[in-house]
Amino acid sequence: MTESISRAWLLARPGVTEGAAGEIAERCFGVRGHAIEVGSQQDRNFAVRGETGDGILLKIDNAATDDATREFQALVGGAIAAAGVATPAAVASLDGADTRVVTAAETVVARAFQWIEGRPLADEMRLSGFRAEQLGTLAGRAATGLRGIEHPAADRDIQWELGRANAVIEELAGALPEERRAECLAAARRADAAVSALSHKLLRQVIHGDITADNVLCDAAGTLWVVDLGDAAMSWRVAELAVTAADVLGRTGSIAQVGRVVRGFCAEAELSEPELAALWPLIVLRGAVLAVSGWSQLDIDPGNDYARERLEHEWEVFARAAAIDPAEAEAQLRLAAGLPHRSGTQYAPLAGASPQPLDLGVASELLDRGAWLEPGIEQRLAEQALAAAPVVAAPFGQARLSRVSPRADAPAAARSRAIELWAAPGTELVAPFAGELDVDDEALELADLGVVLRLSGAARLAANGRVRAGQVIARVPAGLPVLVSRRWRDAAPDPTFAAFDGEYETDGALDPSLIVGVCAVADPELELRGERTRRDAAMGGASERYYAEPPRIERGWGALLIETRGRAYLDMVNNVTAIGHSHPRLADSVARQLNLLNTNSRFLYGLYADFTSRLLEHSPDPALDVVIPVSSGSEANDLALRLAQVATGRKMIVAAREGYHGWTMASDAVSTSAFDNPHAADSRPDWVDIVSAPNEYRGRFRGEGAAERYVAELRERLAELAAAGRAPAAFISEPVLGNAGGVIPPAGYLAGAYAAIREAGGVAIADEVQVGYGRLGSHFWGSELAGAVPDIITVAKAAGNAFPLGAVITKREIVDALREEGMFFSSSGGAPASMAAGLAVLDVIRDEGLQENARVVGEHLIEKLRRLGERHPMLGEVHGSGLYLGVELVRDRATLEPATEATREVCERLLAHGVIMQATSERQNVLKVKPPMTLTIAQADVFVAALDRVMSEVESLNL
Repeated sequence: MTESISRAWLLARPGVTEGAAGEIAERCFGVRGHAIEVGSQQDRNFAVRGETGDGILLKIDNAATDDATREFQALVGGAIAAAGVATPAAVASLDGADTRVVTAAETVVARAFQWIEGRPLADEMRLSGFRAEQLGTLAGRAATGLRGIEHPAADRDIQWELGRANAVIEELAGALPEERRAECLAAARRADAAVSALSHKLLRQVIHGDITADNVLCDAAGTLWVVDLGDAAMSWRVAELAVTAADVLGRTGSIAQVGRVVRGFCAEAELSEPELAALWPLIVLRGAVLAVSGWSQLDIDPGNDYARERLEHEWEVFARAAAIDPAEAEAQLRLAAGLPHRSGTQYAPLAGASPQPLDLGVASELLDRGAWLEPGIEQRLAEQALAAAPVVAAPFGQARLSRVSPRADAPAAARSRAIELWAAPGTELVAPFAGELDVDDEALELADLGVVLRLSGAARLAANGRVRAGQVIARVPAGLPVLVSRRWRDAAPDPTFAAFDGEYETDGALDPSLIVGVCAVADPELELRGERTRRDAAMGGASERYYAEPPRIERGWGALLIETRGRAYLDMVNNVTAIGHSHPRLADSVARQLNLLNTNSRFLYGLYADFTSRLLEHSPDPALDVVIPVSSGSEANDLALRLAQVATGRKMIVAAREGYHGWTMASDAVSTSAFDNPHAADSRPDWVDIVSAPNEYRGRFRGEGAAERYVAELRERLAELAAAGRAPAAFISEPVLGNAGGVIPPAGYLAGAYAAIREAGGVAIADEVQVGYGRLGSHFWGSELAGAVPDIITVAKAAGNAFPLGAVITKREIVDALREEGMFFSSSGGAPASMAAGLAVLDVIRDEGLQENARVVGEHLIEKLRRLGERHPMLGEVHGSGLYLGVELVRDRATLEPATEATREVCERLLAHGVIMQATSERQNVLKVKPPMTLTIAQADVFVAALDRVMSEVESLNL
């Protein structure tokens, strides 16, 4: 290494230790905590986590960073943040604090930034295609946000600015190992010549300059944060893309992944023809700069482990870029940018006409009503479409519902990585572009500049060799489609269909859509991430959703839920959809009524009485002879409480602990579940009193006589309330403790409780929202199972099969009492469409024998689950009846210590096995098994087998 090397390019890190960094953080920024170095090539970066939970990233700038540069970097950070790129905010120093740091060799400056709790994309097991495209999008958004930014310090003499790349490489190449030096210099000189010839046509602006997987963090919400503004400078706009693309190439070695970066960038900033031509040479130069800089940095800073660990990665960036012909690389990246692979090319229509798209995706109307399960459905739909169009194409990238396996434990490859083309037999296929034709037993391939278009299933009409654009090369055979795919010249063809979590594009399965003239379907993985972000923004922090990283569910059928990436899950948790997802009779009934009339219930129409009379056929007692339709379970319970208070002239309500009854003011007031509301027990209004949940497994009273003791406790409390002048209006509970996980109260409890409240002058309310409607198998209502008759029953969920419908069933004299305070009205509760939905649900439960199915499958499940308990000590008990069950997991069967963490892990792992499962109870240690009542024995066995495997895995973790 010579003394002539630019000191601006080779800068040793400031001599600041972790201990000194902690002192600086406290003195200058008021953050007291242990500092941990997080690595940098020329600065010092430290994570300082405060003792009170706050934290900062402490940056100690190298000596070459002056105040003007820091001001410029702050301007850059503000501009990209304004453009929608998340970046940590600067943290102001304490008033009067001197942020200068004096080391043994120099005086440097400390800065602090907001600490982001996340991990770099570089730490993920592999950099996937959707991540590559996200990186490209960030680079494009940053470049767009920085356009027009001006500052005197923007024109920086730093080695990372690619306009200086050749000078940096020539000066620092001596640090490379001798066997690599000549290769690096030769490739860099060729690349520099190519860029120099185009440089006058390249847009110049300020860029971030280092949007790479190391400098992008993903937080728990999935937000991507761009960090480290140290390389921001005036440069060519396309250099922003080149830096990101080079990083992805080095990590993946895939031209397809680099194409994803380009696609993401172009979604935010359109590239010019000269920029596309300069892109690959700039990638080569970036790789060469990384290589020479890494080795040079170690010469002056041999203790820099960060630089040492990156040496091979940085050489790999260069080596991979230099190994690819720039013209062939440009052809691939032009296609990724939405342009023909050769400038000026117009592709000839492959089949003589623009194909009509055939939607076979998860949300396709063509596949409604279970049509996706029909053998040969794709061919049948294509033939129907050919009656109206000469050419039909199923698009690239689509997760085809027609290929999804209905077996949740055996997912099929359903994501298409080719275009499937149908046309009349004998239809001629032409070469879309001029190139070399090669035909073998499997396919015809047309190649040009590394772009290989592959036709499988076509009958050959041309010999091997050069063909012109538009020349006939093949024809469509009778009764079969032609698969059209694309691959990179150096890659073997990859399978036409990928698994739900497979790559959208690979080097052996690239998107041919632009060449064929059809629109591709966006990567469902990328859309999934975008939908999570939209949902989080729409919902806010207090709204609940299943899973930290949920699949995007857009279709259901029976007991299955189907995600947009092309996988079916067994829905074991959805008691809302009692008759199964997407039942045709329900859809037809509601659709027909919407075509007739949908209005509020103050008008006269037949469906109101039709539904209420049908529901009364299931009344557990003739005295319960009135039905009031409402819109939800919360509204039903709210109305039930009001009816009780009006009928008795009292205010006080007694509720069983650990119940959940809704989110209206009144229904929430009597909800006592500590999970749904951590302050439930101590935040009740003065008109609510709480008694013990009749849980014989882990409640206050257990074993023989438990029912009597729980009833005695209730009687005692009722007497105390009466003595205090607060006689109760009602007692409310779930007949089967749904929120506790399907716990059935001890025999005799509910009848005793109802007798006690009536003797006290109150009424009994049975909240059947979760457990009623035949789900329990042996009985239609939970109160029937308990051998008790309430005064008021509330229902919802199953009543409309997720259509907004609930109801209150009660006695006429109770309803009549409401007239003294005014008439009741619910806008949508009794609307015609709601009534049509309610009737359809009752019809299906009856006609398809779903209550009996719940009994038979439930008994099978209980037996199988209890057998699991013989092998898995974590399985403490199986609660419930029919298809409302709870599998309680414990750390110790004697102490009943809840296995909360293990239950959470079981639920997450079951998802990977194709089973939707969630935890319930205040302790969150019960698996709530409440699937659609259409669940089959075969599907139940799939669940039990998956649970068996997962419990073995989780028990080994000793959570």
